[in-house]
Amino acid sequence: MDDESIQHNVAFQGFNTTRLLEESKNINPNILKLYQLNRKVDGLAFYSLIVAYTFLILVGTFGNFLVVYVIITKPAMRTVRNLFILNLAISDLLLCLITMPLTLMEILTRYWPLGHNGFICKMIGTFEAISIFVSTFSITAIALDRYQVIVYPMRDSLHHLGALIALGGIWLLSGVLASPMYFCRKLDILQDVNFTQIGLDGLAYCLEDWTIPHGRALYSIFVLIIQYVVPIVIVSVAYSRICKKLQYRYVRKSREDRRRKTNSLFIAIALVYCISWLPLNLCNVVYDAANPFGEDFHTTIVVFAVCHMMGMSSACSNPFLYGWLNDNFRKEFKGECFSFFFSYHISRRVVRIIIFSKLLLLLF
Repeated sequence: MDDESIQHNVAFQGFNTTRLLEESKNINPNILKLYQLNRKVDGLAFYSLIVAYTFLILVGTFGNFLVVYVIITKPAMRTVRNLFILNLAISDLLLCLITMPLTLMEILTRYWPLGHNGFICKMIGTFEAISIFVSTFSITAIALDRYQVIVYPMRDSLHHLGALIALGGIWLLSGVLASPMYFCRKLDILQDVNFTQIGLDGLAYCLEDWTIPHGRALYSIFVLIIQYVVPIVIVSVAYSRICKKLQYRYVRKSREDRRRKTNSLFIAIALVYCISWLPLNLCNVVYDAANPFGEDFHTTIVVFAVCHMMGMSSACSNPFLYGWLNDNFRKEFKGECFSFFFSYHISRRVVRIIIFSKLLLLLF
């Protein structure tokens, strides 16, 4: 990466390298303060982002941990079907415990705060991408598995070995699709910027250095298709076919209420996924094509953070949609928590709240 590219990437993070080099000669107190604090955003936005991400991390960790705990500790829950839900909960736990905190760190800080280890820079970006792909493909696999069981019940059911192979394939495919992040990310250290008086011996930046023209934009479009468009189509088609099948089955058995409840759940799953991941994917594509906010770095960062939180909120809603609204899961949860948390009427209200809150954030 040449000096011009470095300055462009660093400038996107909220400050001008030319001014920085000039000011560093005189050790301007105002400039030094920005680097001592190592903040990219300040004031209300700084603390609001911390509070919002902390809330998502805590809620998502609690919900997904409950799902993992119930499946692992309850023999009756260790079914082939639930292996996919377990895989989703594990990937969402990784989103909550690793991806969200590290992304928040990169959003808030002006320069790389984890030392001069380039491998960590590469692995953080790669692992973030892997966890997102695994979560997405797990949701798709759950939809396909339900489709096969309900629409074609006479076909051979998936056994534990087949499920484990499918899960291994999900992780392997996710690693392959995320590998460009490993090869393009690098740690650049601006040795000319030397603030030894305040303990900063060179400033490190974890940047993306794409070797092909418009590499990042092309990768963002690729991710939009693979991680959003294709799963949305598969999930929507699978659940619509399931709804039609259940309509025929339940009309014959006069169980309209149960059919309506199941249809509402499938619609909620598709809507929540669609609303959660659309802003982040569009944000990445738009920012790579042409930053609409120009030199307004503060707005650029805040908008990206909001879009990223929308995507990460799926890790909070997934345990509810795939675990707590499942009758068998809810029975097990009642043994671990207060039963009124999981009543059906409260569950319906929570689904509405989840969808409504995501729509409000999307409109905002």
